Amino acid sequence: MASTKCRNESLRHRSLSPPFSIKLLESFVNQGQNTMDSLMMLFPASFRAESLDLVTSAYNYHNLIRKELDIRRLNKIQRWLWVAGSTVPPRPLHSHLVMGREVVLHESMDMHLVWTTGKVFIKPLPLFLLEPAVWKEFLCCQGNCICSDEAADSGEIVQHCERRKLFRCALGFLYSYAALIRHESDFVLAKAKHLLPEQISWFNWILFVRELDIEHIYSDINPRFHHRELRLSRLHYVYYITQGSLDGYAHRYNRYSDFFRSHLAWMTAATIYVVVVLTAMQVGLATERLGENPLFQSASYGFTIFALLAPL
Repeated sequence: MASTKCRNESLRHRSLSPPFSIKLLESFVNQGQNTMDSLMMLFPASFRAESLDLVTSAYNYHNLIRKELDIRRLNKIQRWLWVAGSTVPPRPLHSHLVMGREVVLHESMDMHLVWTTGKVFIKPLPLFLLEPAVWKEFLCCQGNCICSDEAADSGEIVQHCERRKLFRCALGFLYSYAALIRHESDFVLAKAKHLLPEQISWFNWILFVRELDIEHIYSDINPRFHHRELRLSRLHYVYYITQGSLDGYAHRYNRYSDFFRSHLAWMTAATIYVVVVLTAMQVGLATERLGENPLFQSASYGFTIFALLAPL
């Protein structure tokens, strides 16, 4: 009973309060004349709205945060993510370099920790997610929010409010960085790759990770972040099969030469196989036994039509 109470209190704390209190950007935030002026400096200068128009971040903070934390594409295939990545913490940053992967910056959250041959995409850590005041103002559940109270009182999963969904995604993103930056060498690499703000020190990062309480974080983060790096090629197949998207998860080719280079091996193998089968059928039809066999004639006819029409 006591353990259940502690767990419920933890749920309340997670949903109603920022997950950390350390002021990593204190000197930077204090440059503003008031709280909102200070926070405004932590957001991107502009973003692309749902209408595809370019919009300034000023007075559009809620929409900007939704855009920055948007993983709706991954939510659609959540039950199939195990195909693209196992349910273990992400590898530390230096491991990707050891494996020969280039770190490529990508500002889309749904491409964060997605890898393909020779590279891994990582979203830089936004300034606004390192400020507790931003969490309290835009991400934490409000005092009268039903989702946090009902979940804590009953211990059951209920429909999360919009803030809670964003909170879980943002906290999962911070968890992924706690896994990426484990050693001081990872911290130095992150700075060199411009993944972290320059004003953060290694010692403050240690305190920051401790406050996240990563040992008990899984129930409070989006399920996408239960998985390590996701393999892009498998995301393509999953998205194609489950969503019917011909482009797969993301646009893969900008030129036809890239497409043919990527598929040259299997296209060559398929062509050779068809040639061998057609040659064998031609030889078979020339023999007396197979040439008069109606089943073999039908099979030869069908495969010949297939070989003619398949490339179209």
